[in-house]
Amino acid sequence: MPTRRTLLRGAAAAAVSGPLLAACGDGDTGSQNTTERNQGVKLPAYAPSTVVKPDLPGNADGLLDAFLSYPDPPVQQFTGPPLKGGTVSAFVLTGSPVPPPKENNPFWQELDKRLGTELKLTITPSAEMAAKFSTLITGDDLPDLIVPALFLPNGVPAGIGNLPQWMATKCTDLTEYLGGDAVKEYPNLAAISTAAWKQCVYNGGIYGVPVPRGVAGTLMFRRDDLVQKLGVDPDPKSFAEFRDFCRKVTDAKANRWAIVNAGGLMFLVQQMLGGPNGWRWDGTKLTHQVESEEFRKALSDVVAMYKEGVVHPDSFANNAPTKRWFNAGEAVLTADRYTAWPQYYAENVAGPAFRISGMRPPKYDGGGFASTWQSSAGATNNFTVFKKADKGRIKELLTLCNYLAAPFGTAEFLFRRYGVAGTHYTMQNGGPVYTQAGVTQTALGVRYIVDAPDAIFIPGNPEATKSSYEYQKAVIATSVPDPVIANGLFSDEWSRKQPVLGGIVNNGQNDIIAGRQPLSHLDEMIKNWRSQGGDKVRQEFTEQLQKLGVK
Repeated sequence: MPTRRTLLRGAAAAAVSGPLLAACGDGDTGSQNTTERNQGVKLPAYAPSTVVKPDLPGNADGLLDAFLSYPDPPVQQFTGPPLKGGTVSAFVLTGSPVPPPKENNPFWQELDKRLGTELKLTITPSAEMAAKFSTLITGDDLPDLIVPALFLPNGVPAGIGNLPQWMATKCTDLTEYLGGDAVKEYPNLAAISTAAWKQCVYNGGIYGVPVPRGVAGTLMFRRDDLVQKLGVDPDPKSFAEFRDFCRKVTDAKANRWAIVNAGGLMFLVQQMLGGPNGWRWDGTKLTHQVESEEFRKALSDVVAMYKEGVVHPDSFANNAPTKRWFNAGEAVLTADRYTAWPQYYAENVAGPAFRISGMRPPKYDGGGFASTWQSSAGATNNFTVFKKADKGRIKELLTLCNYLAAPFGTAEFLFRRYGVAGTHYTMQNGGPVYTQAGVTQTALGVRYIVDAPDAIFIPGNPEATKSSYEYQKAVIATSVPDPVIANGLFSDEWSRKQPVLGGIVNNGQNDIIAGRQPLSHLDEMIKNWRSQGGDKVRQEFTEQLQKLGVK
């Protein structure tokens, strides 16, 4: 299930390691990024925003605030631009087509006016990010703000070798500006959760500002309108009942299958079995997901279900349009990030009856619901570093970031995300809807510099918003984090090798499910995973967990 975090991988990601090492010089920066130093960092004091009151409040566990409509009128948080002239340069990314340049982009021009500065953006498509970053860091003319990498589904930057050393050499330690109560000078940054800041900690300091996301992560979306029409129990009580559910909703003659892809099945069945979310730490031993008995059992079950024909037959095709299949009713289930909830409604082709929710995984043998997995990148989508500069310049950049982190419900958020009313969006049923100009002009990548805490909001559909909120409310308190992410660990070997190690697992899993390899091929997969870096990664993480005394 590709997401923004999985776009940097393979050869392009691996290409970063060499040049980055050279850019760091021969200084003794490697010893700076130690577990002990990082654990001692004074994180920004958390002060939730009170600028806008949500309709359905979140909580400290990670449940997001929810809004049934966009506040009308929106709250005006700032009385004027945050800066007073000059320029700010930034290296950012976009997962959308690159927008028109500033001279042909009224949104960008208006953004400069509202920020009070000329914003010079190097906008890089996600797929080119690693290669462009590799080129960027070999020179001395760095931009003010740099998005160094997206997180892969392991909470570490993709293929970035020696990233902490590079940051210690070229970037600003922001601890004196943001640590503890110092962050309160920038209240919108103080409203970002502590969990999000943890992933900005390197070399014993705070080396960036985060783009926070919710911990709810991936879930199994369910087409409730189809399930109701088919008269099937929407909430199976065990794996056996779930398998029966999949058989009942599948009808190849009607061009309908239970689920869009086998990876989604693996995701759900492992949760039913209580499998590890990435890694499992028992106090003495660290086990990766692929090595667990739950992974082996889930793989066996999914192979059998695939043979039964409950998975969409084209699911292994490159760039399979899984969202379109789900929306078109060709599948009843799909695994996707919680952030896809509004997208499914926006792209709905089924009409007013269209209704989705999340299927909670039952315990494999029954007896209640199983725990879900927290987001595979923790509470952070990415972070942005500041090139070394004097104190006055750093404060200017933080003031800019504070403005860019204006919360949901404000006029500033509405403009930043959607543009100018009437030109870039129109309000329909209590929510902003992009015009074509909005789609093409607003994708500047500014939201990847820093962002406000995420919020649950399905424009024009308060009932869908409630459904999304109730799902998160039901699962988050018992959801399981990845211990590596939860404890803020960093392994240089993991950051270099994860694209390769992830490929071994994903490709091998798919070969087995599709019948190209027998189930016994899993043993070879595990052997290759261990020998090509997995054992070294385990050693690095284990040593850190032991130093921290994690039980």
